[in-house]
Amino acid sequence: MRRFYFHHLAIPLALLFVLFYLFDGRGWDLLCSDAYFNASQGLWPYKHRWWANELLHDGGRHLIVVIAATDLLLFALSFSHHSYWRQARRVSGYLLLCIALGTGLTAIGKKITHRHCPKHYQRYGGTIPYQPILALNNKRQATTKGGPGHCFPAGHASGAFSLIGLYFIGQRHSRSFAMAGLSFSMILGILFTFGQLVRGAHFISHSIATLILCWTIAVLFAPLVVNPAERPLPTKN
Repeated sequence: MRRFYFHHLAIPLALLFVLFYLFDGRGWDLLCSDAYFNASQGLWPYKHRWWANELLHDGGRHLIVVIAATDLLLFALSFSHHSYWRQARRVSGYLLLCIALGTGLTAIGKKITHRHCPKHYQRYGGTIPYQPILALNNKRQATTKGGPGHCFPAGHASGAFSLIGLYFIGQRHSRSFAMAGLSFSMILGILFTFGQLVRGAHFISHSIATLILCWTIAVLFAPLVVNPAERPLPTKN
């Protein structure tokens, strides 16, 4: 069991915290956002592009809603008298828990951290002086006309990263299934992160924080679907 949590929690979180430090503490956030902001015109050129707005943002949100609704339906059906559906109760319940906690806790975090979006900072045409999160001086930053910031952690990415539970569900079958589930969640999360980056809606560190939260939730509740004491299943060709 210790090996399970060492490989699935300690090592990934250590790597993710290093990434968070590099992006927030060492200025990688600003370097990446600078690349998609036109300083001479004072705008984000890709903000209203269909692939960033309609596809990755709106379409991505609808996709997560469909996945969550389908999983909720499957969980409800698992309480029927048909044995075929009952066997899906543990798996669907676990994924539903990951989605609910991942997106819900992220939403709560956005309300209490008061961090602004890149577009609100003076560097990108806004009114708020920028300070990295690791400056640890986050007593309710100066507010914009719309009030305090609600941009940390990244809410949009939470829908994708909350599906990391698919990795542990896949481990019930084989390592290949597990990696397929992990790849789906991570690729979707990276796409959502990129879409928000080019719109000036989030720094990359915001999504890394969301990934840390969702990964932790998935691992802590993984015993609902896998036995941490068992050796992982081999890859199926």
